[in-house]
Amino acid sequence: MPDARRSAAETLLALETRHTTTQAVWEGPRAAAETALVLGTLRRRGTIDAVLAAHSSRKLAALKPETRAVLRAAVFELLYLDDAPPHAVVHSAVENVRELGREGDAGFTNALLRAVLRGRRKAEGPGEPRRTVPRDGTAWVFRENVFPDPEARPGDFLSARGSTSLWIARRRLAELGFPRALRCLDLQASTPETHLRPAPGREGDVKAALAAMGLQWSEGPHGLITLPQKARVSEVFEACGQWIVVQDAVASLVAPFLAPQAGARVLDVCAAPGGKATHLAQLVGPAGEVTAWDVDEERLALVRENAQRLALPQLRCAPPEGEYDGVLADVPCSNTGVLARRPEARWRVRERHLKALAERQLKIAREAARRVRRGGVFVYSTCSLEPEENTGVVHDLLRLEKDFALGEARTIYPDEGWGDGGFMARLVRV
Repeated sequence: MPDARRSAAETLLALETRHTTTQAVWEGPRAAAETALVLGTLRRRGTIDAVLAAHSSRKLAALKPETRAVLRAAVFELLYLDDAPPHAVVHSAVENVRELGREGDAGFTNALLRAVLRGRRKAEGPGEPRRTVPRDGTAWVFRENVFPDPEARPGDFLSARGSTSLWIARRRLAELGFPRALRCLDLQASTPETHLRPAPGREGDVKAALAAMGLQWSEGPHGLITLPQKARVSEVFEACGQWIVVQDAVASLVAPFLAPQAGARVLDVCAAPGGKATHLAQLVGPAGEVTAWDVDEERLALVRENAQRLALPQLRCAPPEGEYDGVLADVPCSNTGVLARRPEARWRVRERHLKALAERQLKIAREAARRVRRGGVFVYSTCSLEPEENTGVVHDLLRLEKDFALGEARTIYPDEGWGDGGFMARLVRV
């Protein structure tokens, strides 16, 4: 664990100073403990910073990034994990501050973490909102106020308690009202469930394989199978990988939303890594054809691997040609609907980025829509909750491509989507 703590702090430091993603930082295998620390700290960073600020003699913004990274990972472990004695977590944090070149901050780190430990007590059920940090049915209650006043400053409270950027918190508050916004942000700060989409007719085989592994799976949404938290996905793939795709609850709705007929010719223009493309291939069946395309050739290779693993010869990776019965554009986006699965997005994406994202999304959507035959269907989808990327792009698409009519549009929030959110719109070319 000491090495995992240091590696986690180094990863958090890289994410903050390089403004990048975990996917870009992580290369090769890593310890499960490091993964849990990094992702958990990113999900809970807003709450962690509020706790640190309430107990610190210095402003967090004035700390060196190395010290901040170590402190955040340590407080996450102290508040949300129970695997190690608190004194061991504090000792490791002090050593890691030194290892990262901040010898002068070692005493401060020790004093601050011990102040956090002294200031908390465990309690059952809800407490005073400004002093209570919920965790798994229980809560830490602090002596001092940790969060802003939810009545006077509801957006600031949601940002800290829901652990997200202030602009995201304010938007959810305006859209959903305070209680539902808090519920959605709490879900997005939690460790997400892992769902499996079994191949048609193979549900029984998958469940039998999981039972043989000793895993107590549960029925998930939309025909998915939900794995227990302790499950190692790599081991599950070894047992039944030829029959499964790991797919989020909302993502599993997108291919059926296109509703291709058996034998249809379909295009997926942002296909990597292939979850929706393989789903489309299963829906059109052996007599159909799915063309998968992505501008990232390296990631497109993942689609080929998934097609081969699942024995889907009707799925091929190639540039689009001609017109199609159905076209799907699941475009790159801000990821604000899937912050539990893309936790760094809550800190990396800024509100000012939405305009450029929407412009890129509209360009992709227009090029994709032109591949739809007369009478065919175009589905535009994102894993965002922001109207600029969703209804705004669809509105502009309908204004510019006048031979399309809107059939249905859906925004799904995390409290409806098993912790995930997203958007999908179905258009028909007339």
